[in-house]
Amino acid sequence: MHTLLEEARNTLLAIIDEQFGPSLTEEEFAEAMLDLFENIPGFETMPPAKASHIVNQLWSTYHGKEARRDH
Repeated sequence: MHTLLEEARNTLLAIIDEQFGPSLTEEEFAEAMLDLFENIPGFETMPPAKASHIVNQLWSTYHGKEARRDH
């Protein structure tokens, strides 16, 4: 439980990118992602440490995409 398949990760990142663009700060990204988790059954009760771990993984991907867009 509390795992995301690659497709789900990509979907969440696409939602963030569509709603907020590619330039969120890490704090803004985490807040937006945690808000999305509230709409995923089972994720709304995820322990904070696990949520933080998933958000950090997603941030790495999001932040990496942002860096690639700048070049």
